[in-house]
Amino acid sequence: MNGWILIGTAAAASYLLRAVPLLIFRRLALAPHSPVVRFLQHAASAVMGSVIYLALFGDSSFQAPWTLIQSPGALLKLSVVLLAAGLALWRRSVFMPLLAGTALYAAALLLLMAN
Repeated sequence: MNGWILIGTAAAASYLLRAVPLLIFRRLALAPHSPVVRFLQHAASAVMGSVIYLALFGDSSFQAPWTLIQSPGALLKLSVVLLAAGLALWRRSVFMPLLAGTALYAAALLLLMAN
């Protein structure tokens, strides 16, 4: 699976997860803390997390997961993924984890290249 297929799939899944509930639950009232509402709040963050993961590790990590540990900078990449996941769960935002993860990774790469 290449990056463009993943991005297209993520976009379609994100659109469907946002549009289908509007069509189905248009006339139904859901409690703000129901499991369905919680799932839909975290779905966009999960899609963004998969895009971040693929951008950092590539699709080879799906075929051979042990290469994650052997690749150079794996600890840095995993810390960026964990930071983005933590921010997504805490702030329930999609773009903040993306911006924070990108900034952290770019700063760490600059520091590594300077040494």
